[in-house]
Amino acid sequence: MVSRDPRYATFPTEVGVSQLRWLIDNVASGNLPVEELIHSFRGIHEAIEHSGGPHYKSKAEARLIWDLLWALEFYRPDKQQTESPQEWNDAADIMAEVKRVAKHLKDL
Repeated sequence: MVSRDPRYATFPTEVGVSQLRWLIDNVASGNLPVEELIHSFRGIHEAIEHSGGPHYKSKAEARLIWDLLWALEFYRPDKQQTESPQEWNDAADIMAEVKRVAKHLKDL
């Protein structure tokens, strides 16, 4: 993350699931645009895997993170340009999933 960007002042420095949760929370609350999550979420997750793997608090937390990863797997900036737009996610779809995941993560 950009250390000089004040929006990231509280971003966890230790590589781990807390970074993903922070990003989800900040996008869901409107502090960051969904495009920043779209751009960085998978990369952060890959860094976590390379550092020894994610340590989820629960199976439910793991499932929610993977739900978001799955949504991002089918992200296209302009899903209308695809053969089957209903099978793809655009930024609005990702934002809806971020909000759903954030709500459930808070309930854990």
